[in-house]
Order: sequence, then structure tokens, then C-alpha cells
Amino acid sequence: MTDLSLSSRHPLYWVPNALTVLRMLVIPVFIIGILSLEFGWGSPFGQMMVLGPVFALAALTDWLDGFLARRWRVVSGFGRMIDPIADKLLVAGCLIAFMIASKGQWVFLIPGLAIIFRDILVSGAREHAALTGRVMSPTKLAKWKTAFEMLGIAVLIVWMLARAYLPIDSIIPDIVNVSRTAGLALIWLAAILSVYTGALYLRDAVRD
Repeated sequence: MTDLSLSSRHPLYWVPNALTVLRMLVIPVFIIGILSLEFGWGSPFGQMMVLGPVFALAALTDWLDGFLARRWRVVSGFGRMIDPIADKLLVAGCLIAFMIASKGQWVFLIPGLAIIFRDILVSGAREHAALTGRVMSPTKLAKWKTAFEMLGIAVLIVWMLARAYLPIDSIIPDIVNVSRTAGLALIWLAAILSVYTGALYLRDAVRD
């Protein structure tokens, strides 16, 4: 897409990029919120009000910034660069927080490290490709990988909230166990797609 001239672009051309930057600014809030559930920082109400609505806001901005940029025809080079960075930072921050909160359990550690290392590798591969004049656009599988990551993080947040604050009775352990299993399944699926798509990106980047 081509950037519009100053005279013809939408008066709110800055909004999509502002939403992306906002998503980056709330990343520390997620990290602190997830760790606070494990280590008992702050009040229960405050923790729930932070993690739930703020994650919903981040997910909304992830969709809305691209939608508005395309609808208003204000797609910019800065936006194309910063949007995937914001997604990767959000995912990496949450995964690191889960790994710390789980005290390094392998079921969290292995997929988390696979996803983070893959994203770093792909960023380097894209930069290498750009130096040779090639653009490596996200594939459909890579987009599915991102969707599984976001959904998995959301389900794991539900697991941590349920584990921390719901009263223990005959049904609560099922909710806790199901949300943990479902969240980890989504993260592992995202990790498998990460390794596969990362190998494809690396192959394309070094191809003559």
C-alpha cells in the first residue's frame, strides 16, 4: 500500500499507530499483573480489573489498528514495522511472566522459549531479506500461530484468576484444571507452528 500525501490523508491518520503504541505501553501492566497473582501482590479486585479489561483492550487494539489503517488508507512504513513488534513484545512478556509464575515448569518453559527464540530469529531473517530488497510477508500459518498465542494467554489468565480467587469446592478444581490444560495446549500448538514457520522464514531469507 502507498502512503497518502499530507493533503489527502485522513484527519485521524495517527490513531492506528497510537493504538499500536498503546498496546506496547500496557505490556508491563500484564507482566506485573500475572506475577502479582502468583506472589500475592495487591488486592484481588485490582488484579482482576487489570488483567481482564487490559488484555481485552490489547486484543481489541491488535485488530483495530490494522482495520482502521486499511479502511482509512493510512498504512505507513512505521505501522508495518511497529505492529508485529508490539505483538511479539506482548506475547514474550506474558510468556516470561508465566514461566516465572510457574517456577520454570517444563510445560511452560519449552513452548515459551521456542516461541520467543523463533520470533527473534524471524526478525533477524526479515532484516537480512530486506537488505537484499525482499519483503517477507506473514504467512497464514504465522497468523494462526499468533492467534493461538493470544488465545492461549487469555485462557491461562483465566486459569490463574480461577486458581487464585475462586472458592474451592467440587466444581472449581475442574475449572482450574481445564483452563490450565486448554491454555497450555494452545501455547504448545503455537510453539509447534512457531518452529515450523520459523524454519520456512529462515529458508526463504538465506535463499539466493
